[in-house]
Amino acid sequence: MTEAHGIRVRRLRLVGIGRNYDIDFTTEGRVQDLSVISGAFSSGKTAVLEFVAYGLGATNHPRHPEVLRKVRSALLEVELSGDSHIIERAVGEPSTVAFVRRGRLDQPSSSTIEKKVIAPAGDPQSLSSLLLSHCKLEGVELREAHQPTQNHAPIPSASAT
Repeated sequence: MTEAHGIRVRRLRLVGIGRNYDIDFTTEGRVQDLSVISGAFSSGKTAVLEFVAYGLGATNHPRHPEVLRKVRSALLEVELSGDSHIIERAVGEPSTVAFVRRGRLDQPSSSTIEKKVIAPAGDPQSLSSLLLSHCKLEGVELREAHQPTQNHAPIPSASAT
């Protein structure tokens, strides 16, 4: 049997005041090959994806007033090379660190908590370096995409004759 590599999202938990909000990407405890996020207009589908990205190291999380009033931290349960880990980041002002530990959201854990910086991404102690290592991409340098500059004259608009 070969060792599994990569990152698989298992669950997202938003820890709130008075209650938690859970999204489960598993069926019978197994991560599915494909998950579909569906719902009514303005029901939070994009926010779920943005919180998953935030858990994986994105700079910002959703800034909706209801999120900022009710949510204190985001916990993302992922499989890293087949082992379950929880990545936790504070909500409010976007955090500059993540806390990572082995385990699952629904099980108590006595695992050591590791503090991982978000930036710079190439830092050996960064969350990006940890995640890249589980994808067998350690040492890969990530560059920020630059916005294209406009070096041309504006296109003239058509005029009526």
